[in-house]
Amino acid sequence: MKTITVEVREDHLETLARTKPMTALAELVWNALDAEATGVRVDFEQNDIGGVSRIRITDNGHGLDYDEAFLVFRNLGGSWKRDNRRSAERRRMLHGKYGKGRFRAFSLGNHVSWSTVQADAGGAPLAYAIEGRADRLGEFSIHDRRPVPGAPTGMVVEISDVYDSVSLLRGVKAQEEITNIFALYLRQYPDTRIVYDGAPIDPANAESRYSTYPLEEMVMENGERVNAELTVVEWSKPGKRGVILCDEDGFMRFNALPRLHFRGFSYTAYLKSAHVATLDREGLLEAGDLCPDVRQLLDAARGQLREHFALREAEEAQDLLAFWKQSGLYPYEKTPRSDGEMNERRIFDIYATHLHRIFSDFANARPRHKRLTLKLMQELVHLDPIRIARVLDELLQFPEESEEEIMGIVGATGEQG
Repeated sequence: MKTITVEVREDHLETLARTKPMTALAELVWNALDAEATGVRVDFEQNDIGGVSRIRITDNGHGLDYDEAFLVFRNLGGSWKRDNRRSAERRRMLHGKYGKGRFRAFSLGNHVSWSTVQADAGGAPLAYAIEGRADRLGEFSIHDRRPVPGAPTGMVVEISDVYDSVSLLRGVKAQEEITNIFALYLRQYPDTRIVYDGAPIDPANAESRYSTYPLEEMVMENGERVNAELTVVEWSKPGKRGVILCDEDGFMRFNALPRLHFRGFSYTAYLKSAHVATLDREGLLEAGDLCPDVRQLLDAARGQLREHFALREAEEAQDLLAFWKQSGLYPYEKTPRSDGEMNERRIFDIYATHLHRIFSDFANARPRHKRLTLKLMQELVHLDPIRIARVLDELLQFPEESEEEIMGIVGATGEQG
């Protein structure tokens, strides 16, 4: 057994070892994918009282070469991936470049081991292990190689003596977060499978819609011209939402707007730009709107998202109205005979479809209850559209752009009267 000592300042290692739990775990999964794994498992071993006692990340990649291990564990920033944009065999885009992932593992637990099987020049599988401890950060023990005939290549990373914060890595929100991180990658490489806490990450089946928009060229504060692209993934289950800043290859760098809400939609928006990687290297992403460049990127994302979801609301409203007409729920039967009747119907359509969107009790009600509610709303709009508009605005909390549209229709109706 030999000892490896990292050639970097200890305080820098301590900073890396204080990474957020999901960021640290994702780095270990990225390392497996960069090693050309097609299968990665993340398992949590429970103790007798239901807590987590151990985290295990298993992959079927090509493992880590023994001689290379001395280089990559000794030199932070000496990763082989810095000089390569794609993996050797499968030509995948590489995520890691600076060798930080292995140190971030210590933000999850005190003891970390890397057990690997890799093939020698003749194809014979050899196994060895590397161990490190957070209380001796920067010092690793590497065990001697031993032959393991017939064993498949790959890596098992085990983290034990875990910290309380790892509890954040389990549950529905953790599943959503890990799906957000790897959704674009798994879409790009569909032959790859990640199983997280017993459940496969399957963004394709969880998606309800996928849209990509090129954003207008932006001029940064220093005069640099920046191009960006926004990919909007709408999910079939509620809960996910927000804007994630990615580099040009779609690798997540920062979850910038985790709570940007558009009523009735569950989505993740990925803003992709080479400039994001530059800002990440400069440590500016976490400044958010306080950094002019980040603010400009996020403003562009917000604007495109408002346009996207306004269109999506209009599409869904038309589909809903068509269904109501087909099923006999729509209270209007005859064709409008005047502009006033047309405007009245437009006001009704806006309020009724918005009611369906924001009140699940109405959306899930029995047909006769829906028919009664829609008929009552029709009568109220017909009797006094201005008064009912004000009442419903207060109750339904309309978006500003919808209020402006309704007030315009009401004004036109009043002029005609």
